[in-house]
Amino acid sequence: MPAPITHTSRVSTWGVVFFPRPSTVPIEPSPRGDPFPIRRLDEIVLMLLTGAMPRSRVTAMRKVGVVPSSRAGSSSVRRWGVFPTHGVSFTQFLTSQYRTVAEHLGFSPSDVETLVTELSVALSPWGDHPIGSCPEVPSFVSADGFPAEMSISWRDRQPELRILFESLGEDATPAGCQRAGRALTERLADRPGVDLSRYHRVEDLFVSDDPRVNRPTIWHSLAWRPGESTRYKAYFNPQADSTDPVDVQDRMTEAMGRLGLERPWGWVRMWMPEMMDRGNEVEFAALDLTNSDRARVKVYFRITSRAWEDLNSVAALAAGHDSERAARVWRSLYHGQDKAEGEEPMVCLAFRRGSARPEEANLYFRLPENAVSDEDAAERTAVLMRQEGLDPRPYLSAINALAPQHPSTTTGLQDLLAFRTTSPDEPADIGMYLRFSVYDRPVEP
Repeated sequence: MPAPITHTSRVSTWGVVFFPRPSTVPIEPSPRGDPFPIRRLDEIVLMLLTGAMPRSRVTAMRKVGVVPSSRAGSSSVRRWGVFPTHGVSFTQFLTSQYRTVAEHLGFSPSDVETLVTELSVALSPWGDHPIGSCPEVPSFVSADGFPAEMSISWRDRQPELRILFESLGEDATPAGCQRAGRALTERLADRPGVDLSRYHRVEDLFVSDDPRVNRPTIWHSLAWRPGESTRYKAYFNPQADSTDPVDVQDRMTEAMGRLGLERPWGWVRMWMPEMMDRGNEVEFAALDLTNSDRARVKVYFRITSRAWEDLNSVAALAAGHDSERAARVWRSLYHGQDKAEGEEPMVCLAFRRGSARPEEANLYFRLPENAVSDEDAAERTAVLMRQEGLDPRPYLSAINALAPQHPSTTTGLQDLLAFRTTSPDEPADIGMYLRFSVYDRPVEP
């Protein structure tokens, strides 16, 4: 969804963050009571913006999930809903959210229980640790350093529930996370349908003797849709040892050669000099952990200009991309703007053996900073779903159930809207990536 890469937009300033009502996970009350008298929210905002709030009270507000914006000259306030996780483990929190989404999507109770059990096993042993008030090892998965995100995808009008996460190591270091990720890959070998032969061909290209803080290590995702077995992917960091674009390209070229994808990658590599000139960066690579003929390698590009022209130029390298339909989605989501606000959009190109070029392009449109609230983001998404013949009601119900406060008062839960076309005569695949802000501030760059 240049060296060194810090992605300052990834850690964009947060302003007012509403402390949520208890939802699926309870939170214990403070033994000392409220740190400041209850005020109307607009009074608090005004005091923050005018500097009338005493420093001691601002400090207290940070502790309970309300932070003032530090953007110079900004008159706007960002409102990120923080989830209550006091005394809650990673597994408890994630399985609770997973269960909520699965139930609202209409999955059967038996399937939900099976999925929750499978997720719990995948998160072991680190998932039993308490989430805490700040990340011990900030993860690049989320802006606040939380190591997981969830997503919903509709393919052929059927919902699919997915979760991506970075395993945390026994020691609080990036190297520990990398070891934990590699160990999980090996544990997955006995899962139905999992094959690690392609993974083992390229793993050595994407591990580092000294992985950097707040950069990807070895990530995993699991995806399930009714009637199918759970599917797993591994995610790699092409910038593991060097952020130089030429080195990254060479590393990806070596990996694609080992995987028998020289031909479709060669099509993309031909355009890489122009892409690098435009500032489009190779950010991640992902590998289906199966040996099926349809197994993919996915390469993710960050579009640093945030411009539709650059986003579309990368997506157009895929055979199945429909620029006209994608442009309509851009105009609808961003109300006709040529550039998106906030964090950069992304494009993912999917490669399969036997193809002359990438088969598909998934476009990832950012919603925070572009939609005024999670309610607005959900409504924009619902419009697109109806256009593609999808019933948005289960999705809207899930968002209302997940949101830590009413969606009209927060933003950030719905982070990325994914759009992919495979044929002019078929409905597009649509996805939504959900970010759970559990810490009250973003990771510093």
